[in-house]
Amino acid sequence: MATSSDNTAPDATSRPLIVVALDFGTTYSGYAFSFIDKPHEILTNQVWNSQKYHLASIKTPTCLLINKTQKDDYRFGYEAEDDYSDMQTEETGEADEYYFFDRFKMELHVQQDVSEQMLLYDVKGQSLSAIEVFSTAIKALKDHLRTNHIEKNMRDIKMQDIKWVLTIPAIWSAKSKLFMRRCAERAGIQSNRLCLALEPEAAALYCQHQKRTIDEYEVRSIAKIDQGSNYLVIDIGGGTIDIVAHKKLIHDKVEELCSASGNHCGGTRIDREFMEMMETIVGKNVMEGLKKEYTLNYLDFMRNLEIFKRGVGNVKKSTINMSIPLTVLNDLCKKFDKGSFSEAVSQSAYKNDLKIKGNVLQVKMTLAREKFKSITDEIVKEIKNVLTRVEGSTIDTLYVVGGCSESSIIQEAIKDSFKDKRIVTPEEPTLAVLKGAVLFGHTPDFVLSRVTRFAYGRRIRPIFNELEHDTNRKVENDGEFRCINVFDLLMRKNTHCAVGCTHSIEYHTYERNQAKVTVAVYVSKNDDTKYIDEEGCEKLGELVVDIPNPTSERRYVNVDFQFGGTELVVTATVEGEMTPCTAHFELI
Repeated sequence: MATSSDNTAPDATSRPLIVVALDFGTTYSGYAFSFIDKPHEILTNQVWNSQKYHLASIKTPTCLLINKTQKDDYRFGYEAEDDYSDMQTEETGEADEYYFFDRFKMELHVQQDVSEQMLLYDVKGQSLSAIEVFSTAIKALKDHLRTNHIEKNMRDIKMQDIKWVLTIPAIWSAKSKLFMRRCAERAGIQSNRLCLALEPEAAALYCQHQKRTIDEYEVRSIAKIDQGSNYLVIDIGGGTIDIVAHKKLIHDKVEELCSASGNHCGGTRIDREFMEMMETIVGKNVMEGLKKEYTLNYLDFMRNLEIFKRGVGNVKKSTINMSIPLTVLNDLCKKFDKGSFSEAVSQSAYKNDLKIKGNVLQVKMTLAREKFKSITDEIVKEIKNVLTRVEGSTIDTLYVVGGCSESSIIQEAIKDSFKDKRIVTPEEPTLAVLKGAVLFGHTPDFVLSRVTRFAYGRRIRPIFNELEHDTNRKVENDGEFRCINVFDLLMRKNTHCAVGCTHSIEYHTYERNQAKVTVAVYVSKNDDTKYIDEEGCEKLGELVVDIPNPTSERRYVNVDFQFGGTELVVTATVEGEMTPCTAHFELI
């Protein structure tokens, strides 16, 4: 049986000895692992270091430095930042030989047409294929694990002994999920050794363990959610907010109450708010110049902005400081006739909220908190939306996880808006998804059923019906009139599907000695889609089935569409063949 992507079926090869999770985040990434016989003893790379800036963190920045001509010459995370910074200062021109990509994960959420031909643009506006960028980044994490852990401390473990788990936002499109699987395979991870874990689901699994409230005056252990109870997991990351609603069943299993919800209002939304303020003050040309002409200073600026965000919310302070590249900003302001940076600030609408003291921008806390308001409003709105969708299912507990969950402003907004709920966040909330993904690799049946976010269908050419079909789609084929590009619904949107729920369809060859059968799969935002070219409908991919020993006789292929998993699984067998057919799912 051929599988396009399968996160529930057993591996076709030997039993893995270790589970490794790769958490590929918008702002930070990392990995964790545990052995099959000790699943809860989860190990991480203890600390990632920036030698140049003397920084350390439990995950590393999601940035990639890659040589333009030698694609096996690349660095990831702090190493990429450090080396690129050195190249910028040495004036040897070496920096021009490299691409530098930063915070590129969000492109898979905002891009309308995710494909193998999609391009990404680096910090200087230079383009490279997205699949090469993502696969290289995954390979970098994989290589770091091998070099720093497998080869040093676990020499008996071979790469084929590993089961890999790759984290994915639950609100991503089916096409983006398939894209990430292809990138992982291109990075050298076997498809039958890989499963995709939805980030809030992984966090939910982690949250079954040690917990604490986010009330600063109350830190106490809370009992697990009882069987039959319902809860939300709210994953507030760097790029998105991702929410799932679960009902807890027997043996700690869960079922989804409604399809995952969320949008792109993670931590980078605050970055945009602040950058838009800067553009209002000095103009877009100045900020673009900072990014493309003074890239090193731009990277420092963004790093300082990250530090600045973490300090916002301390009600005891009236102002908060942020380091800025003042000399460069002055030069750029003069270049674009803005005077000095100080003059631009004094002439702006923010003149009463900002002060410049040396290389420091002093921001009134009221303004800083205001920049958080758009994100907190969106977060509250999304939570209320999910609670409305599961109306009738009492939800008492909200688990809050992710990199932004530790923000006191975000905590405050959630607590003030949902005073009747128990707000819980686990210890190390920034690692909830990563460590939960390891646990998911050990127990992929944690979620017994999910709710479809899209309608799924296939392209067919039925006999033309004057009462049903568009006359412009009428074509003649072998003496029969047929309708082209019809969307044949396989699974409705918002349908509760048990994991492994299967819809079977029989296909057959049309030509003599036909060697392949192609199954085109589509996803749509609407159940009532009639044709594949309607708005809201897009091609997910094609399952290409090779027919063994083609003959002049009609051959039949049984195709199973399996729903309910973290990915759509499509499998195929050729009728009458003892040997399973070969099939592969192609991202279009």
